[in-house]
Amino acid sequence: MFDILIANLPYLMKGTVQTLWLAVVGVGLGTLLGMGLGVTSAMIGGGVPALIGTYVFIIRGIPVLVWMFLAYYMLPQLGLVVGDVTAVIGALVLYTGAFVTEIARGAVMAVPRHQTEAAKALGMRKFTMLRLVILPQAVTLSIPPLLNNSVMMIKATSYVSVVGVWELTYAAREVVERTLAAFQIFLGVMLIYFLICYPLTLAARYLEKRYSYEH
Repeated sequence: MFDILIANLPYLMKGTVQTLWLAVVGVGLGTLLGMGLGVTSAMIGGGVPALIGTYVFIIRGIPVLVWMFLAYYMLPQLGLVVGDVTAVIGALVLYTGAFVTEIARGAVMAVPRHQTEAAKALGMRKFTMLRLVILPQAVTLSIPPLLNNSVMMIKATSYVSVVGVWELTYAAREVVERTLAAFQIFLGVMLIYFLICYPLTLAARYLEKRYSYEH
């Protein structure tokens, strides 16, 4: 029954490698962006948090697929010549960054206030306090939601096929067009995504339980 899926599995695995590459680059850079913005928003006053909040509000309020379309079609209109992969990765970075910003900001704000006050009483400068007291605890707090967010963004990479970027979902569509075996092929694709995402989900649950137990 699954002979067509088995015969086309090597081609689908090539698409899987491309999907993983898109996820690593897009989610990785987006996480770095979001961590930086989240910590900045929590630690710096003035109008900076409002600007960061506006970025988060706008980006999160529009589906990632729309941002991919805008990046793919709008950038050339502005005279910026970029490849299709670069365009969709840029959209994924901005979208991931918006979610991670809130995760990081919430983690920093969740650090007990008496610990920062104690650090100030010891004469720690702001940067030293951030490096030695706040960030280690904030990173621990943020790891489970970051893993959950990564799962969501890995699945979001399937949207890039809509704008013509080749990856697992696009490869599956090509195979289906040749074989007309949609059920077999997309069942295989479903299992591949599951095998990618499920370990991250388990890791997030484990870390959530471990953190809850320790605190």
